[in-house]
Amino acid sequence: MSKDYAAIAASKIHKPRERPLSYMLYGRFKKGKTHICTTAPNVLILDPETGTDDFKKANPDVWTIEKWQDFDEVYNFLKSGKHSYEYVAFDGMTRFSNMGLRFIGSQEEETNLNRKPGLIQQQDYYKAGELVKGMMYNFHSLPLGKIYTAQERVIESPSLEEDDEADTGGAQYVPDMPAGTRSAVNAVVDVIGRVYTVRKDHPKEPDKKITSYRLWLAQSQNYDTGSRSEYQRSLPDYMINPSIPKLTNLIKTGSINA
Repeated sequence: MSKDYAAIAASKIHKPRERPLSYMLYGRFKKGKTHICTTAPNVLILDPETGTDDFKKANPDVWTIEKWQDFDEVYNFLKSGKHSYEYVAFDGMTRFSNMGLRFIGSQEEETNLNRKPGLIQQQDYYKAGELVKGMMYNFHSLPLGKIYTAQERVIESPSLEEDDEADTGGAQYVPDMPAGTRSAVNAVVDVIGRVYTVRKDHPKEPDKKITSYRLWLAQSQNYDTGSRSEYQRSLPDYMINPSIPKLTNLIKTGSINA
């Protein structure tokens, strides 16, 4: 009996569905990354560093990640759908990457009795990277918005010989994660932004300074930032006092006002 391929196609083909947006936010220590996470509606923050202890006023829901196996419990809980969360924030991909590396090292020590305890080997980095990417892809399949944060690291930017789009060699600021993990995160998020601060003179008190929190969004040779092509036209170079609702609304409507 021949198959009705037209009927099969009709059941398979669909228009793109609206999905929750995902963000990668990075910057130096104490620049506002966790604060931005707390602004997301109905967010569950995965915290390996007790960094959310400073945000009692925001009072976010926090799941402390103490060991790598904790991710399985979080994933299965969120996959169950028995919750009201709209976002999950991985508030510390730098730390999570190191946690994955330690987990791989401990596993290798259990199976290789000749291995020196505590010694990280080159192949461990690759295995840990695959471990982190597998975890991240599992969560990416969930119908939730994702926010990834990381510390900042300075690397040597590519020269003209290595990258046709590079202007010159020099320093580049990127999320502090292994290169493979960084590429995997950047590939699945909609916006990559660098969080930083600007200090200006107080308009009424010259002896005082005002700190302004900003999120750099534009593509840059110096920063690992940017957005998917479908959103590039609606985004400014940077956002002052960024929040997840403002950023989401800016992407969808071109305005920061909800």
